[in-house]
Amino acid sequence: MWTPNRQVEAMETARRTTIATLLLALAIVAFATATVTLVNITEWTVMAQGSPVVKVAGSDVGNKPGSYVNVTSSTASDGTNRTRISVVGFKGDPTTYTSVLKICNKNYTKSVSVTLKYNGTISGDWTYIEYIDLLYPGSSPSQTLHITSTTPRGTSIPLGTIDPGHCSDDIGVKVLVTPDAPTNQELITFEVDVVSTG
Repeated sequence: MWTPNRQVEAMETARRTTIATLLLALAIVAFATATVTLVNITEWTVMAQGSPVVKVAGSDVGNKPGSYVNVTSSTASDGTNRTRISVVGFKGDPTTYTSVLKICNKNYTKSVSVTLKYNGTISGDWTYIEYIDLLYPGSSPSQTLHITSTTPRGTSIPLGTIDPGHCSDDIGVKVLVTPDAPTNQELITFEVDVVSTG
């Protein structure tokens, strides 16, 4: 038998169902127009190993006080390996060293393609430096990275391909310091990156 209480209960149930349906419809519309962000987690693990491509001092390097060419390695404040090459230029005389550096493919299992890329001045300036040439006669044709005050960052030369367990030919340098340059002080420091891909 239908009573007023049942009628009130039926109306209340119908009202709740209508409200729930409207809320569900609003949620669907909001979801369809909202930006959705999903988080898919990836894990990246870093492991250490010796660098496969290394820089090795050439036969012109003395690495002692009074030497005309020195090559040393260190770790910079940003954590990168740095090879510092210092050469003496004799004022007013183009000065060439033929064996300053080699690039070796030591720990890699495949050949690498290597370029030298000028990356700008770190300290000092070009006041007393006419030019610096990084010489690579080992490629065919021979390559020269000619650096002056107007050389754009990113200028590069290819050294070619270095097979596993082999080194490049000698990289040399030619520098011309002006006759009025002060002696026994660093005139300029610039960055040249050895970029290897393989």
